[in-house]
Amino acid sequence: MSTTTSTDHGRPGAGSDGSNAELPAPSATAPSHAERCRTLAQKARSATLCTIARDPAGYPYGSLVTVAVDADGRPLLLLSALAEHTGNLKERPEASLLVAEPAEGRADPLALGRATLIGPCRPLDGAEAAAARTRFLAAHPRASYYVDFTDFAFYRLDPVSIRYVGGFGRMSWVDASDYAAAEPDPLAADAARILEHMNADHADAVLAYAKSLAGIKDATGATMIAVDRYGFELDVITPAGPKAARLAFPAAVSTSDEVRKVMVALVREARGRTA
Repeated sequence: MSTTTSTDHGRPGAGSDGSNAELPAPSATAPSHAERCRTLAQKARSATLCTIARDPAGYPYGSLVTVAVDADGRPLLLLSALAEHTGNLKERPEASLLVAEPAEGRADPLALGRATLIGPCRPLDGAEAAAARTRFLAAHPRASYYVDFTDFAFYRLDPVSIRYVGGFGRMSWVDASDYAAAEPDPLAADAARILEHMNADHADAVLAYAKSLAGIKDATGATMIAVDRYGFELDVITPAGPKAARLAFPAAVSTSDEVRKVMVALVREARGRTA
C-alpha cells in the first residue's frame, strides 16, 4: 500500500477554502507519532534544553546539551552547576528539550522530524543517578573524563507532554503515556546507511518505486528519505513540483538484512508492472 501527498499549501486553482481538488490517498502503514518521538529521542546525542531564565527573569533560555534516554525514553542530562541552565533549573524545574532529525544533506530543514519533550527536569541521586550514569556513558563515553567532577550531576526530564512535528502537514501532541509505551524503531541505527546505499547504488530502483508502486507516473527523480520497520518514504520530483510518497512493507521488519530482501522483492514487483 502507498500514499502520495503534495506539499501544496493552497496553490492557484485550489478551492475557495484553500484546499486542493486532489485529496491524498489513505496513509500507508507507518509508525505512530509516539513511536517516531521515541525513535528521535533514542537516536539523539545532543539537544536544545530550554529553561526559564533568572536574568532576564521569565524568558525562555535555550542551550545545547548532550543527552541520553532511559528505558522509558526519559531524557538524561549530565549538567554542570556552573552552567546557566542548571542555575535556572534549581529555581524552576519546568523545562523542554528539543530533539531533531539530523539534516544529512536534506534540502529543507523544516521537512525534518523533531520532537519537543515538555516536563520538569530535576537532579537524580542514589540508585537513579547510578543507573543514569551507566546509560549516559554508554551514549557518551568521552564524558567519563568529567563525569565524576564534583560540580556535575545527572538530571532527568520527565515528559508530561510531547509535541511532534514530522515535516509539513505531519504534527500532533503526543500523550506522555503513549510515548513511554512506544518502542523505538529497530532500524534506527542502520537507517542512514540503508538510505545512502539505496540512493547511491540503486537510484533506478528508487525511481521505479515512485513510478510503479507509488503511482507517480510522471516522476523524473526520486530520493529515499526515510526508512523504518513498516516501510519507507520518498521525495519525488515531477514536472508539477515535488511530491511525497510512502510505501509500506508487506510485513514489519527489524533488521537491515530483512530490509534488503524486501527491497529486492519490491523492485521486481515495480519492474514487473512496467514490463
